[in-house]
Order: sequence, then C-alpha cells, then structure tokens
Amino acid sequence: MKFSLRTLRLCGGFGDSTIYEAGQYMQISILLTVLAFLQAVPAALPAYPPGAINGGNVVAVMHVAAGTVTGVDILRADEPFAGPVRVALGAWSFPPTESGDVLAVVNFRTPNLFAVGPAAKVPKAAGAPSGLAYPEEIVEPLYPANSVAEGSAVFQIAIGESGSVSKLKVIQGLGDLTDPCTAAVNRWKFAPARSARGAAAVSIAYAVCVVRRPVLSPVKKLPGSE
Repeated sequence: MKFSLRTLRLCGGFGDSTIYEAGQYMQISILLTVLAFLQAVPAALPAYPPGAINGGNVVAVMHVAAGTVTGVDILRADEPFAGPVRVALGAWSFPPTESGDVLAVVNFRTPNLFAVGPAAKVPKAAGAPSGLAYPEEIVEPLYPANSVAEGSAVFQIAIGESGSVSKLKVIQGLGDLTDPCTAAVNRWKFAPARSARGAAAVSIAYAVCVVRRPVLSPVKKLPGSE
C-alpha cells in the first residue's frame, strides 16, 4: 500500500474516528507503521546566526514533489532565523514516492545557561493551511550544566487530534543534548491538522532544536570589592 504525505494528513483514515472504530490509538498505531517510509533525510541543518543574541522560532512548510523539496514557505519567523531555515530545509529530501506539504518547526534556543521561562506562545500565521498542524506553544530545552555541545537535533513527530505530541522519533541526535531536546519537544502544543471535512486529524511533522553553547558574561566587580 502506498502512503503519501497528503494521504496521512487528509484522507480521514488517520484523523477520523468514524473510519477506525478503535479510535485514536489505532489511528496512531497505523500512522507509526508507515513513518519509517516517510522519513526525511536532513542533508543540511539550520545554522545559528552568529550575530543573534536572543533565540526564536520558525514555522515553515516544505513543498515536496517526488521526494525533492521544491520550495519552502516561511509561515512565521523570528528574525534573523528565517534565512538559515529556508536554506537548510531546501536541501532535505524524502523517499521518491512522496509528494505533498510537510510542516517543520524550528526552535533556536536562547543561548542562556538556564531555562528562560514558560512555553512561548506562537501567534497564528495568516494563511496557514488547515491541512497541517500549527504550533501554539514551544518549550525550549534545558542546557545541562556539564555540557559543551551545540548544534541541531531533528525529530519526526506524530501530532494527535488533541494537538499534543503523541509519538517522537529521533532522526538526528545531539549527544547529551538529545534527551533535553526530546523532553522539550514532547511538551510542544499544536492546533491539530484538519481533514477536508473539518475534523481534527492525526498528522506528522518535523521538529528541529538548534542549540548554541551558552556564553556566560564575566562577573563585574563592585567598586571597592577588591
């Protein structure tokens, strides 16, 4: 049986409980049996802009034709991160049987040593396609105090009808940062994809965590403290 990216999102089989009487658990189970066949090959990863002081998020859609990414639309981006994401995702590839639109959400972690606060709310982008899920809350990964790693971790995620991440697969790990990134992505919240009939649907997407090694500012001595 051939599954396309569009079929997984919109056919109704993975997001319509009237099709599968066993409910969402069966839908997700069936979805996961074909995830391996839809796995992206991230030939390039977004680079953290050297001049960026704060982190940010990018929501993008890859247009895939016969396994090749033919274009990347940026639905929403904090600058200066849109450019690196567009370039990197344009180099990704999929199995040659696959065509459709694929959601990718990229978090550039704020380069602080500690967590920077609660989940970031993501404003809805005008014109975001209803056939794709859309992020509503993004949690940044913690940075282990004893780590010196930096780079990108890539995950394939299944998003349930409730908008929660129901399953996660590591496509590319990042050493001792893989577990903190996994824990963060599992807490992301989405507006679920919608079928042609408007029903919430199970869908797949890609999450990327880009982490730069934190830079600690030198401690300033108070006058007279020497």
